Amino acid sequence: MKVSRQEIRNPALSNRTFNPPRTGIMDSSTLFRNSLEMDVEAFRVLSRDMNIPTLYPVRHPRSGPREGLVGLSAPLAILQKNFDSFRAGFSPVSTLVHGFRGTGKTSMVLEAWRQLNRSHAPRGIPRCRLIQVDRDGIPHLLPLIDSLADRKDFFLLFFDDLYFPAEDPNFHQFRAFLDGGIAMLPENTALVVTSNHRHLVSESFSRREDALNPGETRDDSLALWDRFGLCLTVSEPSLETFLDIVIAKCIDRKILPDGTCRPEIPVDETPGRTIPSSPPRSLPGIVERARRFSLLRASRSGRTAQWFVDLLERGILENMEEEADGNAHG
Repeated sequence: MKVSRQEIRNPALSNRTFNPPRTGIMDSSTLFRNSLEMDVEAFRVLSRDMNIPTLYPVRHPRSGPREGLVGLSAPLAILQKNFDSFRAGFSPVSTLVHGFRGTGKTSMVLEAWRQLNRSHAPRGIPRCRLIQVDRDGIPHLLPLIDSLADRKDFFLLFFDDLYFPAEDPNFHQFRAFLDGGIAMLPENTALVVTSNHRHLVSESFSRREDALNPGETRDDSLALWDRFGLCLTVSEPSLETFLDIVIAKCIDRKILPDGTCRPEIPVDETPGRTIPSSPPRSLPGIVERARRFSLLRASRSGRTAQWFVDLLERGILENMEEEADGNAHG
């Protein structure tokens, strides 16, 4: 006997007796709906066990400093345009942001989300609330989107640093959730995934040599990437962009004065072989040390720039140089 959704929510609409189950999906939906009554901007899906998930309120979402977005203006503008679909009466297309580690993918998504809410507030448009979902939360997506569908707010489902190891059972669930299953995202909900892996799967999963048909395995991994309507690539910054990020962070920390610009970088110079000679907090000294630091860390990412400025600000970088100099003469 078929029972409509209206009858499930209000059994008085039918003469038939309907007793909703006390465990499973109905309970999850109820828990999610109760959590959404809290007046907070962001949540995270947590599982006390596999059958009882909850939405944990994130009352202080991570702030994204503007200097962390240097070099990301183009993909940020595209992502913001996609989010603006809400205002135009469309649902944003599912988005994958992939690229080099530590390049600001998460910061870019958070900034686009904040700018969306800043644009909605003066127009009286409902806010967009962020819900972070980890890989372990994928089994709870169906009751989650069911609880979002009938609300006036907009929502952003955010899967940060998503990656599927070999034979992960969540892989096929998530692939069907993106496109191909009977459930679909509500019109008031956007979905964004960030990952260091373009296909979101491990090498051992995407290149299994023991498969009966290796072509089918490749199709499996490609099928997940192919189910995103928008794919944005974030590459490792150039040396010039890396130094721009460092200088912007130094200005923000009052280590360098406002208006400081990056000097020209000699292309034939090979930093990192000797201890820098310029004062640590001078512009030449910062540039020398930042280049050396990026070589030691084998990275020019925004995260590497962040660690460099943190160490510089605390004076730890100078101690590291003194120790290295002592070892060189020891």
